[in-house]
Amino acid sequence: MNTDEQTGHHAFSQGRPKAHIFQTVSTRETAPADRYDYWTSEVIRSFEGAAPDEQQRRNFRASVTSLATMAGEMHYAVSDAYQVNLGKEAIASASFDELALFLMLKGRMRYVYDGGQTMEVGEGGFFLLDGSRPLSLSFTRHCCIQLDLSRPLLESVFPLSMPDPEAINAALANSVLAGLLRDHLRQFPRVVAGMAPREQLALLDASESFAITAIEGAFSSAVGISEHSNAGLFAAAQRYIRRHLTSHELNPSGVAAAVGCSRSTLYRVFADRNLTVQGYIRELRLQQLLRLLQKEKGNSPIHLLAQRCGLYDLPNINRLFRRRFGMSPSEAREAAHQRSDSG
Repeated sequence: MNTDEQTGHHAFSQGRPKAHIFQTVSTRETAPADRYDYWTSEVIRSFEGAAPDEQQRRNFRASVTSLATMAGEMHYAVSDAYQVNLGKEAIASASFDELALFLMLKGRMRYVYDGGQTMEVGEGGFFLLDGSRPLSLSFTRHCCIQLDLSRPLLESVFPLSMPDPEAINAALANSVLAGLLRDHLRQFPRVVAGMAPREQLALLDASESFAITAIEGAFSSAVGISEHSNAGLFAAAQRYIRRHLTSHELNPSGVAAAVGCSRSTLYRVFADRNLTVQGYIRELRLQQLLRLLQKEKGNSPIHLLAQRCGLYDLPNINRLFRRRFGMSPSEAREAAHQRSDSG
């Protein structure tokens, strides 16, 4: 695991951790003259910081509390003003394609995507950051929450293709669901420190699911998508798959019958979102196996944990798991145990 040499914490500038972590990093641990460079180069991932002004050179103040695993992350940050840019070269060299939902608790943020208009998000506002597109961010002194989202899962809730971030931001601004999501995320810095590791992982998983559902609902209301449209059919298929994920009998024919459509229609609904039914099932099962490996404290055989996720072919599971997460199931569990022992 990559760590910050100065603090011993995980360095998010190097990507996500291989195991569950919960940490707080502050510029107070760094010499005042080095704080701005430390924050923009070691704490922030992929973005390049603008040249510091006189105040930032003298003493830049910032801290971030982070909850993360290899599959997701959530941060509560308090920081002085700064500006960063995400260029094409950084995007091309990034280790993964990032989507992040920001909730501004205090202060303001201005952003502009390459070729777009400058937009501003104030207190209580949401902003979806798409790390596959060049953009610039400018923060005043602020406090915010950042929740990373799975791109495949978010893309899967939209008919045809995912809207531009600007359209999603506008839909959230006028959504009742966004208010509920806002109340949920605001609790993160208050409750997370008192949680057991399993509760923290459950919070992270639930927060991502809530955010994706809120975005889907906000955008569907904004554009008037009917429950009887392909979006409604896809949502019904998603619900059925999640409820029956552990079943060895789960297959496209059964899903189609359960939601009342032909198998070819089901394939088309998933294809409209650049997905396959089997691929979607496999992705959910692999994510569930990763969560079990990170939460499980004993030494249950991996093939039994895999069966709890509906995965039965262990040699094939190892290959798929390594392709998806960059390590084998046993390596993922070992990394989680090492982090738990050191904590």
